[in-house]
Amino acid sequence: MQPSSGSPPRSYRAPIVVLAALLFLLVGGIVVVLSARAGGRAPCPVGEWAVATYQDAVPVDAIGQTLVFTGGAGTVLRLRDDGTGETDYGTGVTFTAAAPDGRTVRINVAGPARFRYELAAAGSTISVTPAANDTTSQVFIGDTPLGAEGKYSDKTETRSFRVACQDDSLTQDDGRLVVEYRRR
Repeated sequence: MQPSSGSPPRSYRAPIVVLAALLFLLVGGIVVVLSARAGGRAPCPVGEWAVATYQDAVPVDAIGQTLVFTGGAGTVLRLRDDGTGETDYGTGVTFTAAAPDGRTVRINVAGPARFRYELAAAGSTISVTPAANDTTSQVFIGDTPLGAEGKYSDKTETRSFRVACQDDSLTQDDGRLVVEYRRR
């Protein structure tokens, strides 16, 4: 067959190039979205988190040593997208450590502690500045209370932590305090 003399031969090159470019953009967009979800981009920390594991090295003056406390089940961390947050100990959360003489040291904490936070551009560090604190705490050595229950105070102005966020897991770490959270 010979081409018709009245119409030019039809080229499919332009539509194929346009469709290939669109396909490339769509696949690229899907990869970026999936990578952001799996790789812990900045939006990942925003939300409500429950403590999964907790470890904090705390100086205990009454014993004269720094003890490593664990526990914290029931603690809820809330990070809002406006840069505010809250650690809520509810009606009471317990942290425990073992003293060198074998006694258990316990800290009971209740109530919320509010703060402002800022994520670094890469989302790998977070700086936290206390804002308001309505928490109370009580320390026990064995079963004996060490002083009266009092308002907890965080003497640190701003504190920075490394953070890793992926899917439903968030880790906060400054070398002294290491907390792993699960999304609620």
